[in-house]
Amino acid sequence: KEIKVPIKLIDQVVGQDQAIQIIKKVAKQRRHVLLIGEPGTGKSMIGQALSELLPKEILVDVISLPNQTDENVPLIRTLPRGKAFELVNKAKLSTMNYFKSQNILFFFLIIIAIVSPWWIRKEYGDIMAAASLIGSMIFIAAFSLFINLSRRSKLTEKTTIPKLLIDNSSTRKSPFVDATGAHAGALLGDCLHDPLQSGGLGTPAYERLVPGMIHRANGGVLFIDEIATLKAHSQQELLTAMQEKKYPITGQSERSSGAMVRSEPVPCDFILIAAGNLETIKHMHPALRSRVRGYGYEVYMNDTMPDTIENRNKLMIFV
Repeated sequence: KEIKVPIKLIDQVVGQDQAIQIIKKVAKQRRHVLLIGEPGTGKSMIGQALSELLPKEILVDVISLPNQTDENVPLIRTLPRGKAFELVNKAKLSTMNYFKSQNILFFFLIIIAIVSPWWIRKEYGDIMAAASLIGSMIFIAAFSLFINLSRRSKLTEKTTIPKLLIDNSSTRKSPFVDATGAHAGALLGDCLHDPLQSGGLGTPAYERLVPGMIHRANGGVLFIDEIATLKAHSQQELLTAMQEKKYPITGQSERSSGAMVRSEPVPCDFILIAAGNLETIKHMHPALRSRVRGYGYEVYMNDTMPDTIENRNKLMIFV
């Protein structure tokens, strides 16, 4: 009970005073950081602490919309935090009201199709009743297909429901995304494969977009430990995202139908906290490391600390 644990995570880090000072600068300057040190020295903890120091006012929501000119280039729009969720809910309610009349008509036709064969059988006999039943089944199937196709048609702009890519309505602090070991699709985003690409039955491209970790970290921190284990292509694309602060979503597999899709650029203004030991850093992509060193900080973590009363007290807090 006598030991008071600090509320902020940055004050709970032990033995890394130099790194803490730099991280506090990073929160104001929004620069990238490369942490070099052995496992267990507090690299991921420092990354999480940085997300607490960043202001959350800059967070935005991101939605995707269909492109009437080219369906393989979905439109991307940003909205103030919390507004996208409201927009999607309003669009869903509007769509339900739009199709309500069609559902009532469909239900009415089903009742007629069920009742009419019994009346025809009574008036004209079994053969005409059987023919009427078959005709009713064919009509219902055709009408059902027509309704489904009309709902998926590009012409029904009133029924378009935006795809909510990034929702920060309930986010209380700037995001911290741990992308350690992530493959290209999870890191950079992906467009899902859809085998139904003909007849209007396929899922629209804007609904198949999946944001990557670089997009989810927009306005926050993207933490990647063992940065050199990322493939060279992923490191190059990560560098592009850092420089442009926006990156389009496209299919990562050449054999997938999503490879034909490439959205408008999606915001990804994040702070990169890359980490690794001396050996892994040597195999890091030179251009990526040069970018971090030239416009940010390269910090060597302490693996020892002096045996003092102050540090012993810090260790008690850590325990």
